[in-house]
Amino acid sequence: MKTIITLIFAVVTTISVTAQTNNTEIDSVTYTLGEVVVKANPRITSLKGDALLTRVAGTQLEHAGTANDVLPQIPMILGSDGNFEVFGKGNPAIYVNGRLLQDTSDLAQISSANIKNVEVITNPGAKYSASAKAVINITLKAPRGDGLSGLIRAQGSLQKYFRNSDQFNLKYRTGGLEVFGNFSYSSGKKEDAATNDMLTRSSVIWNQIMEQYGKIKLHDFYGKIGFSYMFNPHQSIGAYYANGSSKANAHYSAISRILSNNILYDELSVDIHKKSHTIPNHRMNLYYTGIAGRLGIDFNMDFMWQKKASDLLNDELSGNFEDAQISSGTTNHSRLVAEKLIFSYPVWKGKIELGEEYTSSRFTTDYITDASSLTSAISQVDENNIAGFIQLAQRFGMWHVGAGLRYEHVAFKYLENEQRRDDMSRSYNNLFPSLSVSTMLQRVQMSLSYSYKTQRPTYSALDGTINYINRFTFEGGNPYLKPEKIHNIQFAGVWSHFFGQLSYSYKKDPILNTTLPYGEDGEIKLITKENFSKIQQLEAFAGGQFQLGIWQPKINAGLITQWLTIDYNGERKNLNNPIGLIQFQNAIHLPYDIWLNIDLQWMSAGNGENAKITSTSYLNAKLYKAFFNNRFSVTLEANDIFNKDIRDFTLYNKDVTIFKSNHITNRTFHLTLQYTFNITRDRYAGKGAGHNELNRF
Repeated sequence: MKTIITLIFAVVTTISVTAQTNNTEIDSVTYTLGEVVVKANPRITSLKGDALLTRVAGTQLEHAGTANDVLPQIPMILGSDGNFEVFGKGNPAIYVNGRLLQDTSDLAQISSANIKNVEVITNPGAKYSASAKAVINITLKAPRGDGLSGLIRAQGSLQKYFRNSDQFNLKYRTGGLEVFGNFSYSSGKKEDAATNDMLTRSSVIWNQIMEQYGKIKLHDFYGKIGFSYMFNPHQSIGAYYANGSSKANAHYSAISRILSNNILYDELSVDIHKKSHTIPNHRMNLYYTGIAGRLGIDFNMDFMWQKKASDLLNDELSGNFEDAQISSGTTNHSRLVAEKLIFSYPVWKGKIELGEEYTSSRFTTDYITDASSLTSAISQVDENNIAGFIQLAQRFGMWHVGAGLRYEHVAFKYLENEQRRDDMSRSYNNLFPSLSVSTMLQRVQMSLSYSYKTQRPTYSALDGTINYINRFTFEGGNPYLKPEKIHNIQFAGVWSHFFGQLSYSYKKDPILNTTLPYGEDGEIKLITKENFSKIQQLEAFAGGQFQLGIWQPKINAGLITQWLTIDYNGERKNLNNPIGLIQFQNAIHLPYDIWLNIDLQWMSAGNGENAKITSTSYLNAKLYKAFFNNRFSVTLEANDIFNKDIRDFTLYNKDVTIFKSNHITNRTFHLTLQYTFNITRDRYAGKGAGHNELNRF
């Protein structure tokens, strides 16, 4: 025990000996305690302005596998397999070499050995959309090699049922020309088992307890072709076209008990069939990037069009009343055209960036149902967003200052059954300022930043179509929703191998779930969304990274707490319980160049918006081995070994309380085989436009 205490004390107190040359820090100190070697390498995580930058090249993260495997190891990033969020901020915009990823499945196509570093921006400035709450920038290593190169990757997964995911990337490069094609296919089956307890307060208290079990069959195909051409090291153009299809076929069996004032009212046997198909899914990008003298030019244009059709059949067999069979069909059409132009120019000891961005989007819903209490409807949302921004960065000795201002004009038009609704159509004109200051005092890097943002409602939240849930509860959007307004102030610091961040946000008009009476007698309740008064939220995150011989541990801790009061069950209810996070990530370099990763995470119960979420935890283990100079690799993973990473939640609405308890098997095993030849980095430098509009679809 005494040796362990001595070792920990040595790590914390002696790891920070530093030599500074110009503005570059070099930490490289080795201590020997008995037979234990403690080595402090150059810091892995540092501040770059107001961004948290983590080095991948030269660290164990090079051997993680793909970008999907690297990102969960980056401070403040949670999630897996393309579904990532930044702690306390939500889903980020992800860029690779400045190119916006329109489809996060591309992350699986990036080898970790090609990644140089990863930047996490939790308070984005004016050149990003006013809806962007977080940004992840992945920078790849310099390109090398001409000729034909490719990647073949096959993954088999077992999570009660088997799933497979295969991809094939091909690239040909000669001189300044690069032509590429990426193709992937995945299929399989997964389960969905849960208990839903819905309490609806009308003239009586309806309590519907449904135990359901379902199987979902999935088939996804994705293809992408494109080119880029470099005229010289400072100018390039490129374009790509992508398409794909996604099919899901779900079948649920459920037993539902309905209580009226705690007395059995009915018992239903419910059979549910749901089919959905997304095809086509057109996506295109065109870009130009170059330098004319000292003027930098960056132009992107994006187009997206897709159609998604879904059919739902509810077959309810009643024990005491008439049976009911409800069918409905929904067809959604989404269309997006976006362009973005940025000019940059060096000014004094920094640079200035000027730009504009235009987005035109349309979302149409055609809903058909035979439910007697509902009507079929067609709704359409048209939105045009014109933005202009300026961002200035300057250096004053050890101080770096950045300031930006973004203007957005949004014109929103709502149509119902092809008729414009003037009471639901509106326009907005807003200015969004941002400011950041960073410096280094002694050996501590620090930054302070402020931003004013907005969060516009998703198109499904704006959709006024009413959908059937059960006999007493319907669900629909709200075309009258206003955008959220968000003020955020943030402080971050890095010292040696430790980092921390503290953030406070104030949301005005936050969009939350609520319920309203529906129909003439009001017995049926409609779950919808409304703008509430405000939410305040405080986020804290801190961690440290070390190396002890072959063992490289990382420890992170986070806390989110909100201040929110809502109307619930005829009174005011506080939802202020904090959510805590602890991560313990371990990389161990075994003999024969085998890497073993053991990761633990625990997240406490607490409140998020108007929900109460239960605690979760997981233990993941992974073995990674590369062969033939990293051309072929084998990865074996066991995720959520104890099946504890399953969150139950209680959703508090005004007159409806929903409790969901999940019973799925989350424990998953993966075997991944990957082969690459003549590895080269993409030259494609398109940054993309309209990312946040795509998320709203």
